[in-house]
Amino acid sequence: MMKLSDSKSFELVAVIGTICAFSFCVGFVYPVIALALEAKGYDEAAIGISATATGIGVLVAGLMVPSLARAYGTFSLLAGSALLAVFCLLLFPLVDNFTLWLCLRFFLGAAVTALFCAGEAWINAVAEDDSRGRTVAIYVAAMASSFAAGSLAVKAVGYQGYTPYILASLVILVCFIPILPFHRRDPLLEEGDTAGRKGVLVRVFYEAVILMVVVGLFGVLDGVMLGLMPSYALSQGVGDGNASLPMAAMAAGVVLFQFPLGYLSDRMSRTRLLTIILFIVVGFGLVVPELDLTKWHGLVIMAVFGGVSFAPYTLALSILGERYRGQKLAAGSALFAIMWGIGGTVGPMGFGVAMQELGSTALPYGLSLLFLLTGVISVFDRTVAPVRANKGL
Repeated sequence: MMKLSDSKSFELVAVIGTICAFSFCVGFVYPVIALALEAKGYDEAAIGISATATGIGVLVAGLMVPSLARAYGTFSLLAGSALLAVFCLLLFPLVDNFTLWLCLRFFLGAAVTALFCAGEAWINAVAEDDSRGRTVAIYVAAMASSFAAGSLAVKAVGYQGYTPYILASLVILVCFIPILPFHRRDPLLEEGDTAGRKGVLVRVFYEAVILMVVVGLFGVLDGVMLGLMPSYALSQGVGDGNASLPMAAMAAGVVLFQFPLGYLSDRMSRTRLLTIILFIVVGFGLVVPELDLTKWHGLVIMAVFGGVSFAPYTLALSILGERYRGQKLAAGSALFAIMWGIGGTVGPMGFGVAMQELGSTALPYGLSLLFLLTGVISVFDRTVAPVRANKGL
């Protein structure tokens, strides 16, 4: 009888489930922390500093992931990240000191980042290249859905007391159980390139700089959509009660578009498809200011805009796994987290100022400009990709 640890399909499901548990907790706990701080009387500046502590944790963990994965192994890094996250979550309701909350947010951000980096590298190491696009698409769709579920859970569970933190901890622990049979597996070690060479982050960044630009742009988009899209909707005549609908429509588009995107990326050159989609997003971005977001057809187009605008990250992740193995793959995943963190931090600040000075339409027009520049840069990516047996285009 075949053991669970010998099933590659179950291995992928287990790793994706573990990451989705963290994605659920990010969508659930981060708003809970912000609401809890507001209820304690802290102003927007203090809440912003709290979020910045998480961002610093993201950057620090991203720099450390390749060394940690090499020293302790991929499974140990996942397990350590899960335990650290649970420890931080359970401490939040027990302490009533803002400085300690900043420390907890720093370590929580580091734990989440380390798990995402190790998990995404594991998925890419296990995925077959002929179906890598579909595998990554399933992962991104599941991750986006779990994040949305976490956001919805805030309203149902609330943000006061121990309950939200205990719930998040239980989700992480329960979803980690399926990965236990693979505690002896280290796909990064088995894939080769295991030597502890110095400067691997710098080398991978130089070799895949275009992918890093794409992920940085995704970080900008992610941060801007979460932080500023409701404000943009209000400026376009959407009522207070429906201000989150355009963002919800985009999130739905992200999930729905993953499957056709994954199929298409397994049938043609992923680098070529990446360039094509970057330019398609430019066109949609220019149309967004003309939409009536109070009507269903405007929301449908926003769903399409969400689907195509988030597609470059899925493709970048697939291309990373297509090009690298072993410690270079771990380094690439860590760099993705760093670039996302930088984009997610700088983007909302820059676009917030632009919207204040130039008007709300600076958001879609500014994003169109960034996608245009990234598309032009991607044209110069001449890295030869492996030929897939089923490539039809």
